[in-house]
Amino acid sequence: MKNRISSVTIVVLALVLLSGCSGSKSTTTKSKTGKDVSSGLTSQVSKTLGITESQTEAGLGAMMMLSKDKLSPDDFSKLTKDLPGGSDLISKATDLGVVPGSVSTTADILKVLNKLGISPVTAAKFVPTVLSAAKSLGGGAFGLLSKVF
Repeated sequence: MKNRISSVTIVVLALVLLSGCSGSKSTTTKSKTGKDVSSGLTSQVSKTLGITESQTEAGLGAMMMLSKDKLSPDDFSKLTKDLPGGSDLISKATDLGVVPGSVSTTADILKVLNKLGISPVTAAKFVPTVLSAAKSLGGGAFGLLSKVF
């Protein structure tokens, strides 16, 4: 059983790395208001991957939890400013069942997404899709997320 889980994890991580090289172009409309950008990011990722906005918010919240642990407090503060609603995403993820402290690796984010009913193949595309969308937002969100992912 452990070997099977390890094999699945390796395959999923390989897909994540390969998907990150896809060079997909984002179509998010830039907005000056934080709420519009955040919901635009959620909407874009949901549409791109064919998952619900709640699943997307939980995944984004898990990414923010990991970012909070991996970035300096100053960098995390910058991330929440450049990715409006970032700190709210942690609360939304918690409300959707993501346990704070349970996300310490990218593989943990994939586990969260799997528990929410997202297939391993789609889950493997989640982080690269979010990074692509963050890049289209401008500001420093993409650079800060790239430090973590």
